[in-house]
Amino acid sequence: MLKDVTLFYSQFRDSFTTTGAIAPSSPLLGKAITHPLSQRPSRPVRVLEVGAGTGAFTRQILKHLRAGDQLDIYELNSRFCDYLRAHPPWQECALKGIFCRLHNADVRGVSTESRYDYIVCGLPFNNFEPEVVSEILSVLIERLSPEGVFSYFEYIFSHEFKSRFLKPSDRQRMIRVGAIVRAFIRKHQFGYRQVWLNLPPAKARYCRKAAQT
Repeated sequence: MLKDVTLFYSQFRDSFTTTGAIAPSSPLLGKAITHPLSQRPSRPVRVLEVGAGTGAFTRQILKHLRAGDQLDIYELNSRFCDYLRAHPPWQECALKGIFCRLHNADVRGVSTESRYDYIVCGLPFNNFEPEVVSEILSVLIERLSPEGVFSYFEYIFSHEFKSRFLKPSDRQRMIRVGAIVRAFIRKHQFGYRQVWLNLPPAKARYCRKAAQT
């Protein structure tokens, strides 16, 4: 756990664009963001995890997987990928008949033929350019199966807090990102859970291709 926190902090400091937190997500946030998997069907499922970091969500995802399931993990940060290879949460998956693959790559390059029943995203959207956020959200919702669930999280109050310390150009960028994310939420969100015991507190959001009200 200490190694997780140390690596996360170093990557937050050195790679702020792709690392949005100073510490790994708490187990409670992991449980919240993977909650849809607790209602999975009995048939084999395909899961995509984006932005795995040190594997906080990965470990929660694996608790729900069974023989015949497939997990694809996309992590752009090479340091995090090296850490995951050295400390693989999926070490016993092969023995259980679960197929796991780690990709040190941009998720926007995921095969157009791929469809996933569950997508779990840990990317820090507020750190990206608006065009990148729009592209990533479009790719993920397109790769979601018709009845699938896309889960991601955002930090509560982080937008208001961070905007106080940003230069005008970065503040405008965050405003544009916020508008893109809110439009996505209006179209696709069907539920959410707030997790106060996380650093910082966060909200797990659940989305489908078309939101059900």
